[in-house]
Amino acid sequence: MLLPMIKANAYGHGAVWAAENLMDEKGLYGFGVATLEEAKELRDELGPEARNLKIVIVSGCVPWTEEKGHFCEAYGLTPIIGSDEDWTRFLKGGWPGRIPYHLKFNTGMNRLGINPAFSSQVIRSLKALPGDSQPEGVGSHLAMGEDPTHALSLQQLDRFKALRREFSSVCPAALFHLANSSAVWNQKYWGLDGMTDFVRPGISLYGVPPWQGAPARGLTAVMTLKVSVIMTRRLKVGESLGYSGTFKVPGPKKGQKEEAVHVALVSAGYADGLNRALGNSGHALLNQRLQKFLGIVSMDLGAIECSPQTKVGEWAQVLGPEMDPWIQARAANTIPYELLTSVSRRVKRIYG
Repeated sequence: MLLPMIKANAYGHGAVWAAENLMDEKGLYGFGVATLEEAKELRDELGPEARNLKIVIVSGCVPWTEEKGHFCEAYGLTPIIGSDEDWTRFLKGGWPGRIPYHLKFNTGMNRLGINPAFSSQVIRSLKALPGDSQPEGVGSHLAMGEDPTHALSLQQLDRFKALRREFSSVCPAALFHLANSSAVWNQKYWGLDGMTDFVRPGISLYGVPPWQGAPARGLTAVMTLKVSVIMTRRLKVGESLGYSGTFKVPGPKKGQKEEAVHVALVSAGYADGLNRALGNSGHALLNQRLQKFLGIVSMDLGAIECSPQTKVGEWAQVLGPEMDPWIQARAANTIPYELLTSVSRRVKRIYG
């Protein structure tokens, strides 16, 4: 089964659009979001016909409060309980049986998760509860899904298997889950078949391999981010561009003719999702040629080197099928996850 991650506005693509396109996917368990607000927006936008669709809140219910319980109850949401203290509060508030829920355990990533040493107390609590109060799922999260042979990965795998053995007899209907996109790519090495009941794909849903150098396996980038040329300039030797003058037109090399640099100003900046660090390092596809970003990317504007023939109104591609997202991310000293989720809501989205 599948629990697609459509948190962070579906990695910048549009959560409602992503949900609508995945709704009829075979084996769909539900959708994963990060926050209560994301869950409510999705529930409201999908409407009453999708009322029975599971929306799982992967991190936004930590720390657990009574207010969050009432919110989940009102909107039909499924929280993941992710700490020892939260389980105690969840149990004390009588929430098992009132709302569906999952338990998350810390197997070594050391972020969210109930500590494995606390599992025996959780099991004792569950044994005292009626069958309809059991968790729908028991999961954990991998720190290095791309490297199943790493010592940390082996430790997490051993701990997860132990948790499955412990909870299977107490919660026979519970679904066990561990795998993100990276682990799905390495599913044979992780031994997911028979060990987990559903997977939680994230970035691979949007056409991006889950780590640099991962086999593409037919993936094509879902998002194409284009910026419009709003003005062109011709800069002479010695002139600088943008804040702090980080780009300066160099003089000609020995024996070469002095030449100007042609610049296309584009209508997007870091407030739109163009990472500031792309300046002087990242590239855009303009007139079928890779052209370098020049100067610092500002809040609303960027600058790209161009040919003298470039015209106002032409488009430059910053992300998309013809731009390797990992290469672009490396130029900004980041990862594609950040580039995609940074595309702000003020950027117009056109769905084909």
